[in-house]
Amino acid sequence: MPYVPTIRQGEAWKLLREGPLNVLLVGGSRSGKTSVAIEEILCRALYYPGSRHLIARFRFAHAKASLWMDTIPKIMQMEGLNKKKFKWSTADHYITCPNGSEIWVDGLDDKERVDKILGREYATIFFNECSEITYDAVSTVLTRLAQNIPGCTNKAFADLNPVGKLHWGYKLFIQKTFPSTGDPVPNPEDYQAMYLQPDDNRENLPPGYIENILDTLPEHKRRRFRMGEWGDPEGVIYPEWKMIDEIPEEIIRRAKRSHGLDFGFTVDPAALVDLFLYGEDLYIDELIYGTNITNKELIKRIKALNLPCRIYGDSAEPKSIKELQDAGIDIVGSAKGQDSVRQGIDWISSKNLYVTRRSYNLHSELQSYVWHVDRTGRNMSKPIDDYDHGMDAMRYGAERFMRGPAKMKTRKIRGLV
Repeated sequence: MPYVPTIRQGEAWKLLREGPLNVLLVGGSRSGKTSVAIEEILCRALYYPGSRHLIARFRFAHAKASLWMDTIPKIMQMEGLNKKKFKWSTADHYITCPNGSEIWVDGLDDKERVDKILGREYATIFFNECSEITYDAVSTVLTRLAQNIPGCTNKAFADLNPVGKLHWGYKLFIQKTFPSTGDPVPNPEDYQAMYLQPDDNRENLPPGYIENILDTLPEHKRRRFRMGEWGDPEGVIYPEWKMIDEIPEEIIRRAKRSHGLDFGFTVDPAALVDLFLYGEDLYIDELIYGTNITNKELIKRIKALNLPCRIYGDSAEPKSIKELQDAGIDIVGSAKGQDSVRQGIDWISSKNLYVTRRSYNLHSELQSYVWHVDRTGRNMSKPIDDYDHGMDAMRYGAERFMRGPAKMKTRKIRGLV
């Protein structure tokens, strides 16, 4: 049965077309959020010849399966569009419309793909399932929302099943504050969120889907996927932590201190954190967090911080560690070994965690860093390989405290020290 917009989805479509520059569609599972956004992108592409539009998810494999192969063809069929009149590039995954406009489908989980995205300008950018995408990645991609098409107002759309209230989507569209600083956005009317629920799309869903599937989910999942409420995901690794305005002066003077660094570049951000251990209290401050930071730029930023203690970095990056050491930075590789990740997590979990307010990327990671589960829902006792850049940096830096004063000598990495 083809997808047919409901009254509520029609209202969402009107908001995307006539509303502000930035729109977030929030709601439960199968509420029609993505379909409405793609429908509007198709309309914009056909109305403005030569325009270019981007639909991005975090993982390209998901974008290809759910958007390229499923949702976009369905919406085209619904609109009565002849797919054969559009050119489909299966190599680069973009659609060329009869008027020369282009619709690109891409992922943000690969350096080469992100570089290509940043090499083009767009009239529309749609972040699909943006609960999986960091604000740093979003703000970077939005620099390409710069195509100049006569009569066309460039717009950014996003959708998600709501997660915790520390997510950048909640801060930006609900609280109307910049996720990076907490400051109010200067033009709050430019950011608007609209809620859609599965009930708003009931006529397009299989019979019993809401009652037999969504209504029977565990409470925390029902609130998110059935009700579309902002909450925290299940299985968070560090559920108990407190936000503080800044590291207290007494802690800076009296606590043990360490620094942790996780390397990154285009897709994965580099993360440098400051850690203070005072008794059973662990204070954490975000110093550097971002993508597209070369080692040269990283060295410059670290030197400007004038850090007083050794940095513990990811020993899986020996070349990068060597470059920082050659530049005069006191850094060594963290210990790697069987169960080292779990041991670090267990040690950090045993402390009272305090995180500075300005560490907004750490806030998002702390909220999304969860235990991996198998297909049956069984906890695998290992963290997911995601939302972990600041979390890994925390763990690396904590190594100094875990090893104890008797082992505080520089650990050599073969060929580096």
